[in-house]
Amino acid sequence: MKELAVVSLGENTLNSMMEQLNRYLGDRVQVKGFALEKGMEPDRSCPLILVTSDLVGRMISKNLSSGQKLIVARRTMSYEFIEPVFSLQETTDILLVNDTEESCTESIAQLKSQGFHSFTFHPYYPGIKEYRTCDVSITPGEPHLVPEGVKQVINIGHRQVDITTITEVMAQLEILEDAGAVASSEFVSEIVHLTRYLSTLNRKLDRSNLLLTTIFDKYSKALMFCDPYGTVTYANEKMKWIFNGEHISDLMGEGTALNQLGEEEIVEIGGNLFIVSVDQVENQEGVICYLVECRNYDSFRRLDTALRSKIQHHRFIPRHVFEDLSSKNPEVTRMIDMAKRMAKSDSTILIQGESGTGKELLAQAIHNGSGRAGQAFVPVNFAALSPSILESELFGYVEGAYTGAKKGGKHGLFEEAHGGTIFMDEIGDAPLSLQVKLLRVLQEGVVRRVGGTELVPIDVRVIAATNINLEEKVAEGSFREDLYYRLNVLPLQTHPLRKRREDITSLLLSYLNVHSEEEHYHLHEVFTEEALQFLIHHPWPGNIRELTNVVEYVINIRPPSERIELSELPTYLIREAESRGDSTSALSEEEQVLLTIYHTYGIGRRKMVDQLRQKGMLIGESKVKSIIQELKERGLITIHKARLNRLMWCNFFTKSRLSVYNRSTKPK
Repeated sequence: MKELAVVSLGENTLNSMMEQLNRYLGDRVQVKGFALEKGMEPDRSCPLILVTSDLVGRMISKNLSSGQKLIVARRTMSYEFIEPVFSLQETTDILLVNDTEESCTESIAQLKSQGFHSFTFHPYYPGIKEYRTCDVSITPGEPHLVPEGVKQVINIGHRQVDITTITEVMAQLEILEDAGAVASSEFVSEIVHLTRYLSTLNRKLDRSNLLLTTIFDKYSKALMFCDPYGTVTYANEKMKWIFNGEHISDLMGEGTALNQLGEEEIVEIGGNLFIVSVDQVENQEGVICYLVECRNYDSFRRLDTALRSKIQHHRFIPRHVFEDLSSKNPEVTRMIDMAKRMAKSDSTILIQGESGTGKELLAQAIHNGSGRAGQAFVPVNFAALSPSILESELFGYVEGAYTGAKKGGKHGLFEEAHGGTIFMDEIGDAPLSLQVKLLRVLQEGVVRRVGGTELVPIDVRVIAATNINLEEKVAEGSFREDLYYRLNVLPLQTHPLRKRREDITSLLLSYLNVHSEEEHYHLHEVFTEEALQFLIHHPWPGNIRELTNVVEYVINIRPPSERIELSELPTYLIREAESRGDSTSALSEEEQVLLTIYHTYGIGRRKMVDQLRQKGMLIGESKVKSIIQELKERGLITIHKARLNRLMWCNFFTKSRLSVYNRSTKPK
């Protein structure tokens, strides 16, 4: 049987090498081991000697016979225990512990050649006089040699004999042809083991990445990571809805330096406002990357409003400011700019516009933008209170003014608003009897409580609003002309949603975030393209109030993580969608009036206005009257009026003519 002598300095290294060699050489070779530190010398009769290092070779060479062959083993690191090294911070000072200075030098060289060149290694071996004190040590199978005071010891296992040395040994023993296949198989087995180990690490890394990605995608805010140069390295799903660029400058503008950004910036993205915050992610070397977080400004505003409402206990709290008003429509933008200028004075403002166009929101913004911002804002809706209590609510009453009057009397809303603003909504519904008293208050700046004689001076800024054409009311005699001119000092006109369609998507997204607990970053998260396009082209006769109702409906019926189809919108919208094939939506006002007369027997002007409104066409009675007159002049209809009744009946006759009749002359 062939013989091989293995000589090492220490016993631990010897045992490791013999175990490996026995696996490769098998029963063909008897492997004998000798540890010099145990006083063991190799047998002079053994023809082939394998030593662990040049130092060991020099130590035994003088005792070798002329016929003995000496091979110095080439050794490499084992990957089996190398994983803990990856967890160390780069630039760490590491104490490399081995049995000799030479083996320390070899181990350091091998670690650096295998990619660990960012560490600073300091050798330690028995007998060294001075060495660097380190918190971390790495040792190839010699943990018992590590000095005291080291906090973390990483044992990467004994270095293994590499395949080239094993091949050389087999060649010298003349067994390469027989044992080569076994050696090759063993070497391949080690490679497969290493591959499996790396595959396991990759799977762990993939699972970790999947877990982190899932967590980030489920996070309620939009997140992305950028490298120190601003290149986007990761963005979660919510961030992709609002921003899909490759560099931070695509979001924040050219020349943006991440390290110079404040903690929070307000940025407009796609026509919507977001609060962008930037945080540095650092290690010992410095900045690794930047974490960029986007929060929807509307959600932040909702939280801010809720907190302020909890802090404030005053009865009237105007929450809205001009920053809440934004539009892409030039006319609306000009109106807002005009309102900002009007806010600086104390003159009376009259806001006119359709229902649901945000007249009270505008009034609150004017108040908060005025010098009275810290004072009371008192809203009163004339349509919501019966005429019998309107006077006492506005002006207050004295004790005993009427049965059930509060003891000691009560302050009216004008007195409550002293020093601040009173907002008189639906002023067009004020009864004529009250209009006289309102005029006196506006002219003289004093109020008299119901049942009292004392005049109470007040300092109040008046903002009135109505969805009724007050000029028509004045012409009809149902609204005082002098009160109209007293109110219409600074006129403002709000715009219906159908005339500012460019704002519909922004408003939908804004109210989704105001009313929903979940943050949304893009409408396609919530609506299919078909549903969204329908909403954009819907006439919105109820304006923003109708839009908010639709949003609340969607929030309540939408299944989690699903999108709303057109067929899932409110029923009245579905009916409208089904009738979209009808060409009536493209008719002119004149044609709509004719069509309404054709479809409805005996219709009057007021009812005609209501029906046109349901179709999204908002025109007043006076406009309908002028259209009817024009149709008459063109010979399309005939009109029969009665002296005592202004309301007309409209009928369609067989010879393609339309006739308008008074009720008293309605044909039988």
